[in-house]
Amino acid sequence: MLPMTRPDTEARAGWRENWLSSIQEFADEQAQRESWLNPQNANPHYSFVELMCTYFDGLGFSDEGYSRFEAEGLVSADEWAAVAQFHEVADAYVSPTNDYDHASILGDPKWGLVVQSARTAQTNLLSLLPMKRSEGL
Repeated sequence: MLPMTRPDTEARAGWRENWLSSIQEFADEQAQRESWLNPQNANPHYSFVELMCTYFDGLGFSDEGYSRFEAEGLVSADEWAAVAQFHEVADAYVSPTNDYDHASILGDPKWGLVVQSARTAQTNLLSLLPMKRSEGL
């Protein structure tokens, strides 16, 4: 991923959409089971390897983590704090046998912690969104 200095609104929105979508993919264990264990699935995007690569490499976290993206204004300090535990747990995860053994990954309690951490990150991020107020309140 190329560095973005002073990202324009469109680039910022696109990066953030990909970031939030990636966290959603970590949080959705049912979708993982349906796609990773499906012998008819020929799309490599729907695999453990691509899930990890999309988040860490595709979004650019492999290099400097969140510090670079906070400095560039793509995430706030509060957003970074909201996902820090998820990021740490996902980054530390090592599959029990190999990265292509989806059944063992999905059965691994440590993977369950990654999924739960992603769900917590989503909840944390949601709490940062401004509440919409109805007119007259």
